[in-house]
Amino acid sequence: MADADRIEIPRSAKGKRPQYFDDPASDKLHFMIMALVEELSVTRDRVDALERVLERKSVSTMAEVDHFEPTEEDEAQRTQRRAAYVAKIMKCFADEAAQVERKDPALDFEKVVEAIAE
Repeated sequence: MADADRIEIPRSAKGKRPQYFDDPASDKLHFMIMALVEELSVTRDRVDALERVLERKSVSTMAEVDHFEPTEEDEAQRTQRRAAYVAKIMKCFADEAAQVERKDPALDFEKVVEAIAE
């Protein structure tokens, strides 16, 4: 199937998101903070692992890591990664906006099955 013929399947859960706090804004903030905590925890573990591997193999020192200067390509990749990261953090707002803006009726069952089968 050509890209132009592909059916776009929504990637967000249907139904109402559970509400834990009286104020819906508090729930959104909670989801954002939890996404940040998850990302930061994984990042810290990975940085720690990389630094230990590099030091144990005598590939690099902490001083070299501290003084690293990224190339333009490095910066472009970082910018792309940051955009994906911000999109993940802001997902609850993006989902809500998409739900409000969605004007097309839900995809019919047959089209969804067809798209998944390909």
